[in-house]
Amino acid sequence: MDLKQTADEFLAKGTSILDANGDGDVDAGEVLDAIKGRVKETAEAVAEAAGEVKKGFDADGDGAVSGEEVKVVADALKEKATQAVDGIVDKFKKE
Repeated sequence: MDLKQTADEFLAKGTSILDANGDGDVDAGEVLDAIKGRVKETAEAVAEAAGEVKKGFDADGDGAVSGEEVKVVADALKEKATQAVDGIVDKFKKE
């Protein structure tokens, strides 16, 4: 494996991704635009995940997550985790 060739390929790939105007150079504006794009994508993904979590917790569908709804989910997760650990322990006991 040629380390220089790998580094050159990596640099070329990075430049092609960041070089929005295709002039072969990457300027500060292009880097900033790339960062803004990633931040926006990340924020959107987090918002989507939060919405999914909220739907999973909001059992009565009132748009709010109560302490009791959190407790129900936490208890269910605790039970699943306990079952998983018990299954692993049982597997090792049999071996």
